[in-house]
Amino acid sequence: MYDVIYIDAHGDETRVAEELLERGAAAELAKRAAVERGAGRMMLPGSSRPSNCVCVVPVSIPKAA
Repeated sequence: MYDVIYIDAHGDETRVAEELLERGAAAELAKRAAVERGAGRMMLPGSSRPSNCVCVVPVSIPKAA
């Protein structure tokens, strides 16, 4: 699963979408949101903190005990 977030120039995050099943669908949504906001877009593999971008972030699903 993937979340799509917008990180503004101040580093504040806004959720665009949550728990999308397919990475391709998340990337398409990120592209559209980036155009709407005049921002960049990227795939985030970890915890780096870019600004003014729309990002696709993998969601960690807790394992059942």
